[in-house]
This record gives sequence, C-alpha cells and structure tokens, in this order.
Amino acid sequence: MSNLRKRVCIIGAGPSGLACLRYLKENPERFTIQAYEQGAELGGCWVYTDETGRDENGFLIHSTIYDSIKVNTPKEIMAFLDFPFDENLPSFFGHKEVLRYLNRYADNFQLKQHIQFKNRVVKVKAKHVGDGLWGTKWIVEVQSSDDLSATTAKREFDAVIVCNGHFVEPNIPEYEGFNEFNGLKIHGRDYRHADKFKDKTILTVGGSLSGWDITLDVAPVAKHIYLSYWKEHRVTNFPNNVELVTGVNKFTENGVVLTDGRELTVDAVILNTGYKHSFPFLGPDCGIEMTKDNTVRPLYKHTITIRNPSLSFMCIFDWVLPFICMSLQAKFIKAILEEKLKLPPEEEMIQAEEAELQKVLSRGWPKRYLHRLDEFQFEYFDDLTNYVQLERLPPWVFKLAFYHLNYLFKDLEAAKMVNYEVIEPDGFKTTID
Repeated sequence: MSNLRKRVCIIGAGPSGLACLRYLKENPERFTIQAYEQGAELGGCWVYTDETGRDENGFLIHSTIYDSIKVNTPKEIMAFLDFPFDENLPSFFGHKEVLRYLNRYADNFQLKQHIQFKNRVVKVKAKHVGDGLWGTKWIVEVQSSDDLSATTAKREFDAVIVCNGHFVEPNIPEYEGFNEFNGLKIHGRDYRHADKFKDKTILTVGGSLSGWDITLDVAPVAKHIYLSYWKEHRVTNFPNNVELVTGVNKFTENGVVLTDGRELTVDAVILNTGYKHSFPFLGPDCGIEMTKDNTVRPLYKHTITIRNPSLSFMCIFDWVLPFICMSLQAKFIKAILEEKLKLPPEEEMIQAEEAELQKVLSRGWPKRYLHRLDEFQFEYFDDLTNYVQLERLPPWVFKLAFYHLNYLFKDLEAAKMVNYEVIEPDGFKTTID
C-alpha cells in the first residue's frame, strides 16, 4: 500500500455509514474519511418525521417509519457487534430509542466530526488511472441539500462506500386500473398514523414484515382489513378483523379483483410492496448495473464492485439482522482497503456471484431475491468472518435469532412482548411483559 493516506468517501450517515466511519477511523494513518449526509442529522430512516412524499426541494422524504413502530428484532441481536443497546431497555422499543442509540454510537466513537450534514452527493464519476484495487479515482460532486441553485463542489477520492439505504424509493407494481381507483392509496413508506384509516375497509398488499406490522398497527381502528399476498403466508395469527386474501389481479374504481376472481370493495389501499435499490448519483462508468429484477450487479459478496473494487455497497439485503451485517461488512471493506485481504481475480469473483444466484434459484426463489438472506444469513455471516479472519458470532446469536423468527411467524404481536436475557456462551432465557 502507498505511504499516502487513501481518501475514502462515505455516502450517507445512517447506520451503515456510521459503521464504516467507526472502523475506518481506527486507522487515521491510512485513511482520510469524509461522509456526506443530505439530512440535518444522522440516523437515516430512523429520523422520524410526520412529513411524507417529497420535501420542498423535490427529494423523497428519507424517513419511512411510522410513529408507533416497534422494532421487530430484539435489541440483543439488533445492536452493532461491539456496542450494545442500553441494558435497561426492554428487548423491543420504538424509533426514538434507536435514534438515541445511533447518536450514542456516533458520540462514543467521535464520528460526527467526519460528517458533512445537509450535503447531498449528486454525481459519482469514475476516472480510470490503472488496474487493480486502486485503478480508479472517484470524482464526487456534492451540493447543499438546502439550495438546489448552489454551486456543486467536486472532490477526488480513492474509494467510495455507498451507504444511502434502500428503504427510500418505493416499489409500486403496475396494477391494471390502479390510477382509476377512487379511494385513498399510499405506499407503506408514507404511512405515519392509523387515524386516517378509522372505520375504513382497507386492502393492505404485501405479505412481508412491513405489511404485517402496518396491518397490525391499523387494525384497531379499521372496520375490516384484507391482507393480500401472492405466496404462502408465514404469519398465522392476526386480529379478527384481518382477512387473508390472494394476490391482486386489477383495481376497479371502488375496489379490487383478486387473482382467484373474488371482487372486493375497499375504501383505502396500503401498498407494502417493498423498495427499489436507487443510486441516482452513480454514473454508467462506475461498473454497476441495476437489473430489472432489482438486483445490484456485479458484486463480490454483495459488497465489492467487481469491475471497480474501490467502490463498495453496504447492506443492500432484505431479511437480515442489519446492524450485525453492517458491522461485518464494514470490517470486510476495511480489510480490503487496508490490503490485508487480496481479492480473487475478476473472473473468479463473477463466478462466485453466479454461484450465489444459482443457490437462490435452487431454493425456488426468483432472481429478485438475490439479496435476500432470510434464514441463510448466518451462512453469509460465517463466510465473512472466515474470510476476514474474525471471531465467529457466539452460538446464542444464532439460537436467539431462530427462536425469535419462529415466534414472530407464530404470533407477531406476542413476539414483541418477550424480553430476552443472554446466557453466555450459547443460551438465553425469556420473560413476558
């Protein structure tokens, strides 16, 4: 590695950006780090606001959580690896506690001094100067988030880590007749309070975590809820006014026609249909393709850009323990940039990514699940810990995670009333609120 310090740009100061800052900051003699955050504070989607849609400058509101949200992962397996949540907290809590935790994390490791707030990255351009890890310089163009007429500033970096999150750009399926539906219709990213759905008959679309959570949140005030899903449903216990129905075929002016031919009249629709990966600042020369299946390719271990390995991505997964994943990926990226790990040849990395895709298809999953880990996330965690030569996660993490996941599918509400106590090295016990 050159004696000159490498300049690293981190895009976003949500949880994944903070994890990268925390580990790269350990080696000030090797790295000069700069994070850009378009918001006024750190935290990403955990910065709650009642605002929805787009802000006064036309940008999507970054927060996608609702006011009464309760984390669906217990704090014991939600925390960053080396920084636990307050031990006095219950295992499940709201968004204020998560944001407080992230600020405490940033203060503890003195990260805020490396963040330029209210600055958005508008363009990242590759400048190829050679081969290998440092064969690309990155021209990063930054502009004040408050003033779209402001002059942009350009800076050159040796590496870029994309940490802008993937719960921002809503995925809205192209349903026939959707625009003609006369009732209230929103994507789950814009759901904040249940009040506006009081006494309404609602169709919630999407049989995944956000769909279940929002359905349960609105159920106490709704007249009736139809929960639509297109595959086998994993949660088995819902309130009496929630009815499971099949997928959507098309919309009408006053309702919906399901894939089984049934017609429903509804007052409102909440689409919990996920999000699209979105990196509008990346130019075509960056070596990344956003596929029609909403996958980001080609990436080595879902993180390192194969064609330009000094460009990396943090936690683009679905169904994962996010803060644990971010901790491991940040250490992985750090080891690559420190040149403690040497990447395989490009062709070998491409073959490894294709093998990952074939594993996904062999499970009966569609291609768009390439970045979904679910119960296979611990294989990925083990792979990273072995590759970077880190200590393996303790056995209680695996056991608690699987126990909680099964409980979640059995009874979503009851699962969040459990408190866990870890018993090292491989156990835990539970109490009920």
